[in-house]
Amino acid sequence: MIDSTVTGTLGADEAVVRIDVRGAGAVGLQLAGTFVGTVAFEACIEDGTFVALNMVPSNSATAATSATATGAWSANVGGYATVRARMDSYTSGTARVTLQTAASGGK
Repeated sequence: MIDSTVTGTLGADEAVVRIDVRGAGAVGLQLAGTFVGTVAFEACIEDGTFVALNMVPSNSATAATSATATGAWSANVGGYATVRARMDSYTSGTARVTLQTAASGGK
């Protein structure tokens, strides 16, 4: 879905916020809030087997597959069906997640 937005929260271990990216060329992800944990960036094609997704932070050219702090990231997602942010390890707080698809523009 091009130009769609999903928001949600990650406040427990293995919590997930996901977006359908079929037909989109890129996805943006923003983390906000106060949390202690690691948020993994993941994608899958169709069968639900998620793999790590390289996303580029807005203030760097070095891709990452996870984050431990707030910020914004983007990635090319052509060929994927779903992108998700998953709380890989959780200690406390709540991460607010916004995922936005676009026709193109990922780094």
